[in-house]
Amino acid sequence: MRLELDDIVPEALHKLVGWDMRHHFMAEKIVGRFGLQPPRDRELVRQLAVIYVLRGLKRPPGEED
Repeated sequence: MRLELDDIVPEALHKLVGWDMRHHFMAEKIVGRFGLQPPRDRELVRQLAVIYVLRGLKRPPGEED
């Protein structure tokens, strides 16, 4: 799924909360992998993207190459 830049975190807050393109691309992968739907699951996607990026993951756990 393709997300717009402000679908998970408003663009005005990107710098303030440290949201960058790594988080954005991870959020897209998370939405696709787990079948989540923004805006309903926005906060869950945001939290998972932050955790996975901090852990240095390139894709959500369980996703095949």
